[in-house]
Amino acid sequence: MKKLLGVIVCCVLAFGIFAGNRWMEEGMWLLDSIGKLPVEEMKKHGLELTPEQIYSTNGPSLKDAIVLLGGGTASFVSKEGLLITNHHVAFRGIQALSSVQDDYLKNGFWAKSHAEELSTTYSAQVLVGMRDVTADVLSAVSDTMSADARARAIQVRTAELEKAEKGVTDRTCRISDIFGGVKYYLFIYQAYPDVRLVYAPPSAIGNFGGEVDNWMWPRHTGDFSLMRVYTAPDGKPAKHAKENIPYTPKAFLPVSTKGYSEGSFAMIMGYPGRTFRYREASAVQLARDETLPTTIDLYKTRMDILEAAGQTSRALEIKFAGRLRGLANTYKNYLGTLEGMKRAELLTLKRNEELKFAAYVNSSAELSGKYGTLLADMERLANEQRTYNRKFVLFSNLSAGVDMFRLAARMRTYAGLFRDSVGTTIAPSQKERDAVRDFVGTVFRTFDLNVDRETLTALLLKNADMPVEQQLAIVKDIVGSRTGADREKHVRDYVADLYDETTLVTPAGCEKLLARGPDAVTDDEFVRFATTIDAEQSPVTQHNTKINAKLAALRGKFIEAWLDWKKDGMVYPDANRSIRFTYGTVKPYSPRDAVEYCYYTTLTGVIEKEQPEDPFIVPAKLKELWKRKDFGRYADAKTGEVHVAFLSDLDITGGNSGSPVINGKGELIGCAFDGNWEAVVGDYYFQEQFNRTISVDSRYVLFVLDKFSGAESILKELVIH
Repeated sequence: MKKLLGVIVCCVLAFGIFAGNRWMEEGMWLLDSIGKLPVEEMKKHGLELTPEQIYSTNGPSLKDAIVLLGGGTASFVSKEGLLITNHHVAFRGIQALSSVQDDYLKNGFWAKSHAEELSTTYSAQVLVGMRDVTADVLSAVSDTMSADARARAIQVRTAELEKAEKGVTDRTCRISDIFGGVKYYLFIYQAYPDVRLVYAPPSAIGNFGGEVDNWMWPRHTGDFSLMRVYTAPDGKPAKHAKENIPYTPKAFLPVSTKGYSEGSFAMIMGYPGRTFRYREASAVQLARDETLPTTIDLYKTRMDILEAAGQTSRALEIKFAGRLRGLANTYKNYLGTLEGMKRAELLTLKRNEELKFAAYVNSSAELSGKYGTLLADMERLANEQRTYNRKFVLFSNLSAGVDMFRLAARMRTYAGLFRDSVGTTIAPSQKERDAVRDFVGTVFRTFDLNVDRETLTALLLKNADMPVEQQLAIVKDIVGSRTGADREKHVRDYVADLYDETTLVTPAGCEKLLARGPDAVTDDEFVRFATTIDAEQSPVTQHNTKINAKLAALRGKFIEAWLDWKKDGMVYPDANRSIRFTYGTVKPYSPRDAVEYCYYTTLTGVIEKEQPEDPFIVPAKLKELWKRKDFGRYADAKTGEVHVAFLSDLDITGGNSGSPVINGKGELIGCAFDGNWEAVVGDYYFQEQFNRTISVDSRYVLFVLDKFSGAESILKELVIH
C-alpha cells in the first residue's frame, strides 16, 4: 500500500512540474490540484485571482458559490441565496408546477416578490469541505482478498467513515473513489431542502431550438432559470415553511456585462457526472457494439410513445415533458458518442495505446508479474458481460419506463416485509402503509394507462427481436415461434390482459389492495408478472455486480500501473459527480474541411432561425426588441449585438449543466449548458481541436430579465459589473 501511494505522489509531483510549464485545456481537476496547475500561464490569459481565492479550506472562496442542484450545477449570484442554473436543470421543477391553466413551461414564470416564489422538490447541496481519506479506506483491505471481499470491505469502511464524519450533524458525507479506487476523497455537504423557483423564461427562449439543436453549434438558446435557497430563521436547513428566510451564502458571483474576446480566460467549477477516459479497450468495444446501440434503440421506442401521447393533449405533453426531455437528451448524447467513437477510431486508438502499455509492463519481471494479465482479464470479463448485456439494458428500461412495473415491484417488496421467519403474515405498520401510499401518489402524478401499456408492449416486442439468448423467458413463452403481425398480436393481447386484470391501474385500486393485506398484494396479476421478471433479473443483476466488483479491482490496478507509466503526462482523474475545476479560453473551432465556426451567436441568429412551429418560435416581444435594436447596456461593445451563446475549450460533461462560466476576475460571464456534437465522445476521449463548451451569455440573461420581462426586482438584487 505504501508503494501504491508513493506511485500517486510521484505522479502528482511530476505533473506539478509538467503543468507549470504548459497550458492545457484538458482535465476536470480536483480542487486541491489548483495550486499545481499552471497559474502563471493562466495569468497571461487573464486570470487575476489567486488559487486561494478560487479554492480555500480556511476562508470564503469561489467554491462556496457553487451548488450541487438536482442533476446539474448552480451558483449563487446574490447575497440572498439567488441561484442561476440552466432552464433544463430546473425543467422538472417547472414542469411539476405547470398545468394547462398555469403553463409555466410555455409562458415562463417570474416571482415579483419572495412571497410569490414557488416551492420545488429540489435540494441544494453546498460543499463544506473535502479531504483525502485514502489511507483510512484502504486500511480495510489486503492484497489477499478476493474482488468481492475487497468491494464489501471498502463499502463497510466507507460507510463507517461517513457515519463518523457526520456524527450528530445534519450534513451529508460521501466518500468517492478517485482514479478507479487508487485514491478516496471524503466530501462533506450541507443540504438545503427549501429551494424555490424565482424566474423561468418561456420555452421559446429557454428551450429555443429544442432537441433539433441539442448538442449542436451554432446555438441560440437562453438556457437559464433562477431559483432561491431558503433556511429556517436561525440559518439552519429546513423544509419549506412560510417563516423561512433566504439563505446567505459565503460567496456569490457578480455578473459581468463586459463580455469576452477570443482567447479570454475562462474557468468553470461544477459537478460533472461520469467520464470513462481511462476505460480499457474491451469495455469501449462492449459500449460501442452493444450497450450504446441497444440503449439508443429502446430510448427511441419510449420517446416515440411519449411524443405521440403529447400530441393528443397539452395536459399529457406537460405531464411527460420532463421524462421525454431526459430521454431525448441522453438519446442524442449516445448517438453522438457512438458516431464520435467511429469517427475518431477510438477502439483502434485504445488498442494501440494498450500495446504500448503492455510493452512497458513486459519490460520488467516485477511489472509483468504484477500487471501482466490485466488486459486479458478485463477482456474476459467484458466477454462474460456480453452474454447478458442486451437483456440487462432491457431490464433497466422496464424499471425506468413502465410505471406499473415500478409500482408492482414496490408492492411486492411491501408485502414481503410482513412475514415472519416461518412465512406467517404479520400486520404492517401505519408508517409502512403511508410510505407505500406516498410512492403510489408519486407514480400516478406522471402515469397514463395508454402510455404505460404501450411502453410495456413495445419493450417486450423489442426483446423478442433480440438474439434468443438475450430474450426473457416470459417473452419466449408469449411469442413461441410466431413472427411478424402474429407475434405482435400475441404480445399486445398478453399485455392488454395484464392491465385489465390488475387492480394497480388506479390509486383507488392500490388502496383497496393495500387494505386487503400482504397476501392479496402478491396475488395481483401485475405483481405476479413483476415477480416473474424479478426471478430472471435478480440473478443477472447479482452476476453483473460480481463482475463489476472484479472489474473495479482490475481497473484500480490498471490505472495504478498506467499512472506510473505516464509520469510525465496528464493525471487528472475521471469525473464522478464530485466537484471539479476546469480552465481554458473562449475559442472557436473548425469541425470539418472548409467550415469555420465563430465563437459566439447573436440575437440576429435567433431571428434567422424563426419558424412558425416549436421549437423555433420567436416571441413577438423579442422580435420587436431586435427590430428596434433596443439592447440597452447588454450589447457587445465590438459587434453592437446582444450575444446569446459562446464557445470555450473548457472540459466538461453531463452534470456540469448550469455550471457558472467565470472570468479572470471571478465574475459570471455565462452559464454552461451543452457540448458540441463533434465532441460528445469526450466522455471517453478528449479531442483538443473539437472539445467545446456551449454557454449562454450572462448579457443575454440580463437582457431577457430586463428588456423582455421587466424583472426589475431581480436586477436590483444582482451585483452587475
